[in-house]
Amino acid sequence: MNSNELFHQLQLQIWNITWNRYITQELFSPRWWGVLIFLFALYVIWLKLLDKARTFEIVLFGSFVAVQAVFIDIAGFSMGLWQHNIRLLPFVPGVFPIDFTVVPILLMLAHQYCSSWSKYLIWSAVASILFSFGISPAFQFFDIKAYYNWSFSYFFFLMMIVSVTSRLAIQLVEKTVQESSTSFSSSKNFSTIPQPAAKRMPDLEENKDDNEN
Repeated sequence: MNSNELFHQLQLQIWNITWNRYITQELFSPRWWGVLIFLFALYVIWLKLLDKARTFEIVLFGSFVAVQAVFIDIAGFSMGLWQHNIRLLPFVPGVFPIDFTVVPILLMLAHQYCSSWSKYLIWSAVASILFSFGISPAFQFFDIKAYYNWSFSYFFFLMMIVSVTSRLAIQLVEKTVQESSTSFSSSKNFSTIPQPAAKRMPDLEENKDDNEN
């Protein structure tokens, strides 16, 4: 058996263990319902606070955050730094609660209410502290997520990096869109130099009368 076949067999074994654990220990357990209610409450709060006029911009910003959060989560899981003990869906890693909900919502609120960089950095730091030293330890306490050789302070710095790069990305997108709109408007309003009107040719009948006279 070569290494590829061995790796595939290990994947199948991990899936069987993961599926059996999900069905027997995780699905519909009190902690599973707790995570679901927690996420539902976060979405309700976010939808009430969301500036509907800026929905596309804010959701796009949240997408930038989520992509980076998923990358960090998968990297940490692959290196054995943490594991998800309670997952809403039976997939490894269980990225949905944190990467697609908690982190994006916290930073989307900071982005929405802070127009200047100084205020944004302050509230991003507040959100990072809340996640790193409040939500993450709570997940560990309730055995929703386990950490190995990991300091919660690392989350603070990682989340600040994510917040800055996401803000820069959304500003770059906005600048590109504005420049494209300006260029399109300029080309649309372009007018050519007016040409003099052609002189009307005299009528043949009028020429004939003039000649007879």
